[in-house]
Amino acid sequence: MQRLSRIVMAAAFLAAAGCAGSQKSRLNPAYETEVVEAEGLAPVIEGDVSGARKTALQEAMRAALGLVVGIYVSQDALVSQSVLIDENITSQTEGYIEKYEVLREGAEGEFYKTRIRAHVRKEDLAAKLRTLETEPQKLGNPVIGFEIKESADSTAQQTNYAELELKNRFTEAGFITGEKDKADIVIKGEAQTSFNTDKGLGGFISYRAGVSLAAVKTGSLETLASVQESAGGMDLNEPAAARASLINAAKKAAGILKDRILKSLKEKSIVRLNLANVGTMNDLSDFTKILRNIPAVRASWVRSYSGGAAVLDVAMRKGSASDLSRLLLKNKKRPVKINRTSSYDLDAELQ
Repeated sequence: MQRLSRIVMAAAFLAAAGCAGSQKSRLNPAYETEVVEAEGLAPVIEGDVSGARKTALQEAMRAALGLVVGIYVSQDALVSQSVLIDENITSQTEGYIEKYEVLREGAEGEFYKTRIRAHVRKEDLAAKLRTLETEPQKLGNPVIGFEIKESADSTAQQTNYAELELKNRFTEAGFITGEKDKADIVIKGEAQTSFNTDKGLGGFISYRAGVSLAAVKTGSLETLASVQESAGGMDLNEPAAARASLINAAKKAAGILKDRILKSLKEKSIVRLNLANVGTMNDLSDFTKILRNIPAVRASWVRSYSGGAAVLDVAMRKGSASDLSRLLLKNKKRPVKINRTSSYDLDAELQ
């Protein structure tokens, strides 16, 4: 992990001095390459300059690749998956660097230093990075918010035991959790618990809790999944027993709801497209035809159209709003400007 972090940080520093950005691949113009500059350093051991030269070149190539990885991977993923990234990507430079040129090389004291300009295949790298993603990341990496009301013995409570347990379980599964007002999906529902018995439990008290939950997309208000579960809890006093039952019920429901959300996102990934600057109905018709001809789009339908603004639901075969935005930007027949994207919402305007 430390090795990969050093590679990315060093390459980022060097690239600040000279980075040519994206270019069309010379081998295949349909692809793009990122052009970056990076340096590699290797010690000269027992006078073996040739060996140090080869190692310095390899380190420079790893540094160049590490820079591009750092651009396309979040810092959290870089830390949590550093070993996988190092083993599967940065250690295999030949598969991702299309070409390189040596800008400067030579011995400096006891070391050999090489500076290169490398052309890194973005598509190949992005495809490999996708295979290292968690299931939530592959499905748009939605932010999950929570809105759970709790009650005990028919009295509303200000506690959030069930909500915290749900949040922990979803975080462990690779989801990003956050404030409900900024979330892509909100898990709403109730968690209720009530006294069960204190007989024959050796001084312990038993409570029984039930949770009823639904996962709702914030943009389209589409219900992705729902679940109802119950569980008991015991402790030496009523508040502690009530708390235990709520946590146990939430824990039981979390696994089922998580799997159902992932299944729903895989089967019916719908992006809400807010399209501005739509002059006429003919313009909207032309755009929807282009939209439906995109292979990744399974279907689309117009929800509303007035005042030059249209709202469309786009059913994706795979991918998220960011994937759709990239596909729309490649369309030359009817150019669009992308103003904002979230996991499942996209704001754009016709040009």
